[in-house]
Amino acid sequence: MISSAKIQIVEDEALIALDMKSKIESLPGFVVTSLTASGEEAVLAAERDMPDLVLMDIVLRGKMDGVEAAREINGRFGIPIIYLTAYSSDKILEKAGLTEPSGYLLKPCNDRELMVTVKMALYKHKMEEYRRKAEEAERLRQEEKLVIEQAKISAMGEMLRSISHNWRQPLNALGLIVQDIEDAHKFGEVDSDYLSEFVKNAMAEITSMSETVSGYRNLFKPDKQKRPFDIVGEVDEVCSFLHGQTRSMSVDVRIRHSGIAAIYVTGYLNEFRQVVLNLMFNSIDAIVERRRALSLCGRANPSIHVGRITIEVTAQDSMAILKIIDDGGGVPEALGGRIFEPYFTTREQGKGIGVGLYVSKVLVETHMGGRLYFENVENGAAFYVALPEISAQPAQNDKQ
Repeated sequence: MISSAKIQIVEDEALIALDMKSKIESLPGFVVTSLTASGEEAVLAAERDMPDLVLMDIVLRGKMDGVEAAREINGRFGIPIIYLTAYSSDKILEKAGLTEPSGYLLKPCNDRELMVTVKMALYKHKMEEYRRKAEEAERLRQEEKLVIEQAKISAMGEMLRSISHNWRQPLNALGLIVQDIEDAHKFGEVDSDYLSEFVKNAMAEITSMSETVSGYRNLFKPDKQKRPFDIVGEVDEVCSFLHGQTRSMSVDVRIRHSGIAAIYVTGYLNEFRQVVLNLMFNSIDAIVERRRALSLCGRANPSIHVGRITIEVTAQDSMAILKIIDDGGGVPEALGGRIFEPYFTTREQGKGIGVGLYVSKVLVETHMGGRLYFENVENGAAFYVALPEISAQPAQNDKQ
């Protein structure tokens, strides 16, 4: 059950205290950290030694009795208490019971009573610690799950904005194609060749719009298991999807692969896509905010271009490294230690819920065994995603 423990004895009768010390230390692995005779000394000794259990006499000399000392020790340090008393009156036990002790021992007690009570108290405390840790872990897991869902919803809003940008051009083109029918009819140009060309051009624009929606659905399709994927290709795909939005916002996106055709890692593909999207949206927002700040303070200069994102994908020391660099002004030094906290955002109220970077860090480090970190660079920030690289290229059916 319990093979070792540190025990503190608080007893103002020296002979009783020494007898208990002898009995406790007769067990292998059990040691008495201190013998104290007052409540004040007991609190100081507990803070110094941090024992696993305190045997506390209820009636002590001095201003602080055993119940008050027990309340202080348990409340501050979480150390369980067993009360020692020569009295068994209901009033005394009721007062002591308010501190929720782990047990009682009536003095004098024999060896067996002492050992059984001590071991049961230690076991009970250990089980309570396991239960509290399990509950805390479950609470954190549920909170993390909620934050990830919030991040997905937030990303979906950003993706809908990307869809609207991607649809703008084909919708305009489709509108022009449709409007041309009236003029073609007026001038007698509507024949089979015209209709064939009309259908071909219209369907090309419709197909483009349909592919945009399909890409959006694929980006958010849940992953059930880890699998190998090529991060070079996936970064290209995400950037292609965002092309309409970045183009409309005058953000120049450049991708560098260092001559590497593919770099394979193992993980949840759509979680990786979500990380890339979050980091891209973060960079785009930083660029927009910097432009606005420069404009408001009258420092806007047409010769100074603000709006570039450079993406580098490399392999180094068995790690795949994705680096996203922007010229959005960087992260203020005072906030650098907080940007990965949940619900922390540097954006104006109502313009972000502050979960994108936190969720990205959870997905990269907890779900994929990698690292996500950043550094400020000239005129901006660089975010790094480091993932364990796999050397072998997956089979074709694993890449779907």
